[in-house]
Amino acid sequence: MKILILIMVAVFSVFAISCSGDSESTKPAPTALTITGFSVPAKVVGDIPFALTAPTSNSAGAFTYTTSNTAVATIVGNMVTIVGAGTTVIKATQAANGNYTSGEVTANLVVTSAAPPTGLRTLYVATTGNDANDGSINTPFLTINKAAQVAIAGDVVIIKSGTYKPTSAIVVGNSGTATNPITFMSEVKDGAIIDGSVSSTPTAGDRQGLFTIQGTTTTYKSWIVIDGLRVINSTWAGIYSRYTDNIIVKNCSTNNTGASGIIAANSSNIKVLYNKVQQACIYPETVSRQNTNECITMASVNTFEVAYNTVSDRLTDTSNGGEGIDAKNACIKGIIHHNTITNLVRVGIYVDAYLGNLSNIEVYNNKIYNVISGISVASEEGGVVDGVKIHDNLIYDINRCGIRLAGYLQDGPLRNVDIYQNTLVNCGFNAGTWENVGLLIEAKNVTNTGINIRNNIISGCPFQVRNNGQTYPYTLDNNILFGATVVSGTNSITADPKFKNVASKDFSLSLGSPAIDKALGTPMSTKDFFDFTRDSKPDLGAIEYK
Repeated sequence: MKILILIMVAVFSVFAISCSGDSESTKPAPTALTITGFSVPAKVVGDIPFALTAPTSNSAGAFTYTTSNTAVATIVGNMVTIVGAGTTVIKATQAANGNYTSGEVTANLVVTSAAPPTGLRTLYVATTGNDANDGSINTPFLTINKAAQVAIAGDVVIIKSGTYKPTSAIVVGNSGTATNPITFMSEVKDGAIIDGSVSSTPTAGDRQGLFTIQGTTTTYKSWIVIDGLRVINSTWAGIYSRYTDNIIVKNCSTNNTGASGIIAANSSNIKVLYNKVQQACIYPETVSRQNTNECITMASVNTFEVAYNTVSDRLTDTSNGGEGIDAKNACIKGIIHHNTITNLVRVGIYVDAYLGNLSNIEVYNNKIYNVISGISVASEEGGVVDGVKIHDNLIYDINRCGIRLAGYLQDGPLRNVDIYQNTLVNCGFNAGTWENVGLLIEAKNVTNTGINIRNNIISGCPFQVRNNGQTYPYTLDNNILFGATVVSGTNSITADPKFKNVASKDFSLSLGSPAIDKALGTPMSTKDFFDFTRDSKPDLGAIEYK
């Protein structure tokens, strides 16, 4: 019996060892991860945001990216935005996938300062200069006012770092040409500070700017570039242009201006790019409806671009104005895109025909958060709005409406307004029972036509959509409406959109989101909020699943 038990134990032990060996032999060894081919091209301050090209890898794991120096560049998704000169390390981290472990690779991004343009003549301004000088590098002018009066077509005015306190507004005296513009450039971005604290002009009466470009109704001032200046403490506007053509304002900053930080009116071919506008429109409303305009204002401008700007920090409502970016009156052919707008006590982006006829305005790829309302379209005084596209915007944490088709005042006609592939989250939580909504269809003009709202994600608002008993037809179709809603439209999806992480404001889509591959109809955007090319089956909302 003892011999039999010993034999059984031995057999069992061998069987156990054999089974154990079989189990280990079926578990594959980790496959070595190989990541190669990651590089980031050198850039210059002022270059547009760009998409990183993913490294080559033998794994299908997703890549995420970080930057070591946010003073040089920031990253959202795979989009890199240039901030300033210097070097930053871009890290590409690949997630584990299947039998592949995670891994990472790095590359340096080198950003250099923009070289001054080559002009026919270079003039210099320095706080140690003298206006009796000739403006050469060794004998610079003392005031920007002097340079602005003598600069002619082809001149480049380089303003050295320092604080300049003009006693009156700086007014540009001449025009450039298409081949030889006049450029006013801070030698170091934000290094040349124009401080209006002792300037007698502008005033609320003349309604101009501390830096003014103004032509006449018959002779426009034209072909002028303002680059890298910092304008502060202006009684009225910061940088102002009226009756002008082909004006570029880029890489500038404004702070503490009584009216707009940057404004163009009755002009054409205007570009406002890569600027930072803070604490604008703060002039006290001592007279009813003082009309300080908006932080960035386009008023009756034919052909404009307002892009890659940051508008913020108008936190007290001191006067009748202060919206973030406004296209108003007879604006035609304008694009407002890739702006960040936050911390305002008014609407983020406003499109308003007012008394004019406004047409062909496109608002896309903007991030708007912590403002009173997100985007509004209106005709306050009866002008016609015709042809507005609002798409691929990310709008969240809004006190009142996320997007509003407004019925203000005279409630003029709105025609051919397309609202599509936007993402609206957490809107309307600090509003009454009318504006506590993601999307408000308020306009009631019976001639309104061609209003098309589709392929949006509206989530987490007290109410997702509300209308106003309109009698005109409009399309509300194929949207995710997650949460209570007053009106649903057709083909609405009421399921959770499954954002990756709402708490950390990551509104990209998770695997299994009901938004994936569900966009239908026209118009349809070809690139999402991050400028990622949408595939043949695009998704709902602003961010394509990746």
